[in-house]
Amino acid sequence: MATMISLPIVSSCSVATCGFNHDGCRAGAINVSGDHAQCSTFVATDDKGGHADQTGVGACMRTSCIHNEDMACTAEAIEVGASFDTADCLTFEARA
Repeated sequence: MATMISLPIVSSCSVATCGFNHDGCRAGAINVSGDHAQCSTFVATDDKGGHADQTGVGACMRTSCIHNEDMACTAEAIEVGASFDTADCLTFEARA
């Protein structure tokens, strides 16, 4: 029996050089980590992979983000795009 897990979705990704981004992010789930909230699932390739209709945020190691609770993202949705690095979580907001 399959179990449904509710994850925040990747509502948009503007990183055309990622192999998972073709008509939107097609990875089953992404992880966010690093100094600049990088999408650690980013793969620089011309090959296109992944088949998910909707991508979720599996884990977030940016505990300094207001949307992070116990290393899980609590935002309804996130956007991924270029910021400090090639593929960053643009929804990241530092805690006060």
